[in-house]
Amino acid sequence: MIKRNLIMKLDKKNQIGFSTLELLLAMFIIILALSAVILVSFGSQTLLADSQTNAEALSLAQGMLENAQAQARKDFRLVNPASDVDGIYTKRVDVFTQADYLTKLVKATVNWTGEHNRPQSVQLSALVTNFENAVGGDTCDSVLSPNAEAWKNPQIKNATTNFTQLAGLSGSYPATDIDAYQGRLYVTAGNSPDKQDPTFFIFDISNPVSPALLSKIDNATSTAAGLNAVAVDGKYAYVANGYGAPYGTCINPDGSNQSCGQLQIIDINANPPVVRYTLKITGVTGTSGQAVGSSIFYKDGFIYLGLTKTANGPEFNIIDVHNPLVPVWVGSYAVGYAINGIYVKGGYAYLVHPTDSSASTQEQLTVLDVSNPSSPQRKSGYHAPDNQGHGKSLYLVGNTLYLGRTWTSSVNPEFYILNNIDPTKLFENNPNNPPYPVGQKINDSVDGVITRDYLTFLLTRSQFQIFKIDQTTNPWGISQWAPPLNLPASGSAVFEPVLDCEGNYFFVGSNDASDNGYISVITAQ
Repeated sequence: MIKRNLIMKLDKKNQIGFSTLELLLAMFIIILALSAVILVSFGSQTLLADSQTNAEALSLAQGMLENAQAQARKDFRLVNPASDVDGIYTKRVDVFTQADYLTKLVKATVNWTGEHNRPQSVQLSALVTNFENAVGGDTCDSVLSPNAEAWKNPQIKNATTNFTQLAGLSGSYPATDIDAYQGRLYVTAGNSPDKQDPTFFIFDISNPVSPALLSKIDNATSTAAGLNAVAVDGKYAYVANGYGAPYGTCINPDGSNQSCGQLQIIDINANPPVVRYTLKITGVTGTSGQAVGSSIFYKDGFIYLGLTKTANGPEFNIIDVHNPLVPVWVGSYAVGYAINGIYVKGGYAYLVHPTDSSASTQEQLTVLDVSNPSSPQRKSGYHAPDNQGHGKSLYLVGNTLYLGRTWTSSVNPEFYILNNIDPTKLFENNPNNPPYPVGQKINDSVDGVITRDYLTFLLTRSQFQIFKIDQTTNPWGISQWAPPLNLPASGSAVFEPVLDCEGNYFFVGSNDASDNGYISVITAQ
């Protein structure tokens, strides 16, 4: 009996012990569960916040890529690096120009700081292509490389600048035009020493600082007049002939005789290159120095050819070269002056030319609608407020037109930035009060202009100059970015300096007082 009671007491005691243990276990499980719920709850809030910011950042990155694609469709040269702050997000667009100069890799990056100071980032990338100028387009890289600061010290990089030395010649060969395209530099020369001396040259610039001569030819063996301008589409070089209508006959490469034409088409894939066609503009006449080829522009299977002032016939002509071996003249416009430069974009041709005080319209820039090539129509024009000087050079990026004119004694600028949002109202949209036009006094003729992002590069008769264009002010600000770089040769009374660019390199042709040509390769330090 005593033993049984003892066992019962022990069982009761164990039951109490087990109940306590079970309670403790239950409490532990509850605590774990509550902790998990709390962690999940706050973790879910963090995840939710991260998800929201990620989605916003992704949307911002997508928007930046879409904007770059839209800019590329408008003008490939508008696709450039940029950065901005949008609330908690830091946005950055990096642009990498590809080896063909016609494609850019765009990377859009959005950075922000998440909870607990965790760095967060989203990045998207896409390729954009220069569809508008896929053939014969501008191969100058709008992306400032290595950076804009490096351009505060531009330098001439090639050790040999004398044109005759580069070409393995002797005598006086003035450089009249330059076109850098896809690793080749095409140079024209005027007034060669002898009738059968070369006037067209091709250099290899795969190493830009050391141009290497590949080939050279004489465009016309019956004259030493040479060539005045060149434009290349990859397979053919189209050249403006300095020996034209007034001079009688010349000998073609096949030995036949015909009146010299203002346009010649050179097969640059042949070795050596061959003049395949010479086209004379019908009905154009003039005395010595008149009615010859002076400027040229290629776009989408058409050549836009400018002539010096004619006695009769149009100075501006359009030639269909979809079949370069059978070019067809399709239309023209009589400007009344020599055409110093041509730029074609968006169905409009922009022509810079001289003017004179006796003219009823003293414009230095004329805009033609060339959407119907057979019937160009004048739509608008522009002249500087002082009505002095002549239109000399131009460049167009997006809706902004950069105009260079010859030096004047006026206080008015030789370099203008014009609003070209409506090409049919160029003068009305630049009324000589802020914000347009924007001008800079150069005190010299602006013979060449190229704009890359927010830096504009000007070529004068003796210098290479760089200006920063600040678009954050009204009117835009223009300031000297680097000390002027003196050219190795200047002073020619006949042949003005010429400018082109490929990648991150500028190629300049200039001539001394004796008309000896020099080729300079300029880039950042």
